[in-house]
Amino acid sequence: MGDRCAIYIRVSTEEQAREGISIEAQKDRCVKYCEAKGWPVFRVYEDAGFSAGSTKRPAFRQLLEDVRKREFATLLVYKVDRFSRNLKDLITVLEELKSHGVNFTSVTEPIDTTSAMGEAFFQIIGVFAQLERGMVKERVKMAFDKKLQDGEYLNRAPLGYRYRNGALAVHEEEAERVRDIFAMWAAGVHYREIAEKASVPVSTLYTIVRNPTYVGKIQYRGKLYQGVHQALVDEELFERVNALIGCESHPDDAESPD
Repeated sequence: MGDRCAIYIRVSTEEQAREGISIEAQKDRCVKYCEAKGWPVFRVYEDAGFSAGSTKRPAFRQLLEDVRKREFATLLVYKVDRFSRNLKDLITVLEELKSHGVNFTSVTEPIDTTSAMGEAFFQIIGVFAQLERGMVKERVKMAFDKKLQDGEYLNRAPLGYRYRNGALAVHEEEAERVRDIFAMWAAGVHYREIAEKASVPVSTLYTIVRNPTYVGKIQYRGKLYQGVHQALVDEELFERVNALIGCESHPDDAESPD
């Protein structure tokens, strides 16, 4: 193990665009820090485009494997939140590092886990990193809630629609196919024949006729909201078709989504 140092760097696409803390910038600072300390660099572990809220990162997992093999003496990061923003994960990994005799150090924060003060400071930093992550989640939820209140569609445009200037707009050719699907189903045409005429798989057919988007609604986490997009069928037809589906019993119904 000697005095070799491993460097871990991470950035998500959003963070790089917002903060400018690129992979190369982190690497440069960390390598220079090692040079100043006289630590030979064992390896640079890079996770580009991965969130710090999860440990499911390839380089992160490889790093932990090398920790268990005692390949290096010190783990260096540019900043704690590059490593993790989940306090539980931070503490768990810190304990594993300690059990294998590996020190944890940050370029931009006075952390050295070989001392009691350094370990305490590390946990305090972890609390704030987790707080920041929670605040980001709250801001995202608020943004989603605002979009729902404004009737904005949040998912990929379904058959019959296209996004235009950020909003759902009717694609007339596809919209006619959707209307025909509902009309045929209401008229008692067999679902297999409808799927063939509409050139869609049976499973997709069921998804279409059960999608409240076509009556101007938005479904999100099991709740319905009024959308601002144009409906393709009226609610009476939509309810009639879905009532017919509830009365049917086909061997292929296992293909349809719940």
